[in-house]
Amino acid sequence: MSSWSVDYASLNTSNSSKIANPVGFEPSALQKYAKNEKSQRQTNQIDRDEQQVALKVKRAWDVAMGPAKSIPMNAIMIYMSGTSLQIFTVMVTAMLFFQPIKAIMSVQQTFSRFETTGKARSQPGADLMMPKLTFIGLHIITILLGVYKVNAMGLLPNTASDWLAFIKPKEMLEYSV
Repeated sequence: MSSWSVDYASLNTSNSSKIANPVGFEPSALQKYAKNEKSQRQTNQIDRDEQQVALKVKRAWDVAMGPAKSIPMNAIMIYMSGTSLQIFTVMVTAMLFFQPIKAIMSVQQTFSRFETTGKARSQPGADLMMPKLTFIGLHIITILLGVYKVNAMGLLPNTASDWLAFIKPKEMLEYSV
């Protein structure tokens, strides 16, 4: 045998017990599963399902709060665009109406990836009604910013003089010549 080869059959096993186990090594990891392995797997599966539902709900809340991040930006944009009738101002105002309406129309599609299926659906906290309502409410706030902008531009008919065409003229009771 060459001097560079090792004969493992000749190694003494009594010397190996003196070497300490490495950090993080668990000797129980090498043992076979106990008889209650099936029940452990079931509890692990239930824990994983609960964690997955909690993660999906957390992500749904993140998506639901997304419009809140754009509200300050939209407010600054309507302030900076002014109240005169120009193409930029009209485009900003139209954006304040069309984007939220489009998002509200696609709420189910937006939250479909967070829906839970099977047994996990019956778990508490798996309902996505509150994130959906929050999502819709924040988009309605953006629409209200658009209504405020239209009012500031003078395009919203909210005074009596805006409705003069629909008021009947007064009948004169007397005429003087």
